[in-house]
Formats: sequence, C-alpha cells, structure tokens
Amino acid sequence: AVKENISFLGYTKPTPVQAQAIGPILEGRDVIGLASTGTGKTAAFLIPLINKIYLNRNQKALVIVPTRELALQINEEFKALTRNMKLFSAFIIGGTNMYRQIQDLRRNPHLVIATPGRLKDLIERKAIYLEDYSHIVLDEVDLMVDIGFINDVKYFISLMPKVRQSLFFSATIPSKIQDVLHAFVTNPVTVSVKKQDTSE
Repeated sequence: AVKENISFLGYTKPTPVQAQAIGPILEGRDVIGLASTGTGKTAAFLIPLINKIYLNRNQKALVIVPTRELALQINEEFKALTRNMKLFSAFIIGGTNMYRQIQDLRRNPHLVIATPGRLKDLIERKAIYLEDYSHIVLDEVDLMVDIGFINDVKYFISLMPKVRQSLFFSATIPSKIQDVLHAFVTNPVTVSVKKQDTSE
C-alpha cells in the first residue's frame, strides 16, 4: 500500500536523505538527519513511520515542527502517502480552534503534527500525553532554537517515554542544540546531506 502511494505521487528514485535514512528508521534506530528543507526529508521520515504504524496500529508518532507552514506541508504529505490506508493525523497548531484540535486528539490519531506553543498548551490541559508516543520527530530544530523554543523542546523531551524511537532533523547543529540532542537520541545513525544538494 505504501509503495502504491509512493509511485502514485510520481516518486521513482529516493533523494540522498531518503536513501540514507529510510533503512535505519525501519530498523528502529535513532537518526540524526543533517538536511535542509527541499531535500525530501519529510518523506524520509514519513515513509518508514507510516510503514511501521500500518503494520502495528498500536504505535503512534509525534512530529514537532517550528512553523505552521511546515506542519501543514507535512500533514499534506502524510495524507498523500496514506491514501486508502485508513491512517489518520491530527494537526496541532496555534492560531486555530483549540477545541477542534482536542476533539481530533480524542479520536486517537496515528500521527500528530504539532508546533511547540500549541503543543505546550494542550499538554497543560491534559489533552495530550507525550508518553503515549513511541516515535518522536523533531524537525528543523535549528529553526526552533532561532525562534526561541529551546526550553519548550527540553520540556517536551522530559515528558517523552524512555523507550522510544527519536528522529532529529536540522540543517545545522549549533552548540546550543548539543545538549538537546544528547538528551533526545540514543546511539544514533547520522545522515548528512550537503546544502548544495537542495533541490530547486
């Protein structure tokens, strides 16, 4: 089913980040992906996570991103990759109806995509429990730090289950991210895609 959706989207050959990341993610390894937007990293983590959840629907994944635009893009890609697979997502972003998002979470979605501010609000309202998520993705972490979300990210990591699969994507790893990184991943595989490989 996943392969059908991949070919339906017209993907024929994996990008470098997909070629390097999909295998280790399927094996359950933690991954550090050094890749910027436009390298195909969204599909690099979504494809293996969708495959895992499809085979075991008790698993859930949480993707934390810095901006609403990126959250929207990941949600669209998730919908396209899960066509006819009966997998569902919830979309937790600021500036939209919180009540509706709480309703979406009550439906127990397979994937939750969240921006830090709204995620924090919903944790405080006990509408979401991070320990329920076996797979966690922090995407564009350098941008999260630039926007000032570093303490929120540390807080989220403190609430995560000890046994989890952690996927960390960032274009660069500045020194302030180092301690977040060490708290988040265990024995990770590092995948690096150079800046100039970013697609037009």
